[in-house]
Amino acid sequence: MLALEPHLKTRLQALPALTGWAVRAWSELTDRRVMPAADVRCTGAHTLDSSASTVTLDPAWTVTLIVPRSDQAADHLDAALTAVIASLHNWYPGQLSGRPWRRMALQTVREPEFSPEGAAAYELIFTSSAVYHGQVLAR
Repeated sequence: MLALEPHLKTRLQALPALTGWAVRAWSELTDRRVMPAADVRCTGAHTLDSSASTVTLDPAWTVTLIVPRSDQAADHLDAALTAVIASLHNWYPGQLSGRPWRRMALQTVREPEFSPEGAAAYELIFTSSAVYHGQVLAR
């Protein structure tokens, strides 16, 4: 599931709208006070289907866009939000860690729960899904 993280970060780093932004994955050790920033993290997963020997996981991938508050903050966030949606919505990650991933889909956009002083931010939540194999019961 977490094999998607570096691929999402790489896609976002390639976006011209995020040039000069700190694009970072949640698992890496970095200064999270740097802005503007696009922070990529897996914020959980739902089980879509669970059969006897497999389970389909649908992880939520959150991209948090953070800019310093200013008269241009809304414009910067809007341009970044537009670019991230264009890059990730309907993108097929393909085969990662031995399993095929289904297309990414934007689920929601919301203001994050944190509110660092002097920052404006929004979270875009995308999902994809893949099948994981469990134990096969012997009869």
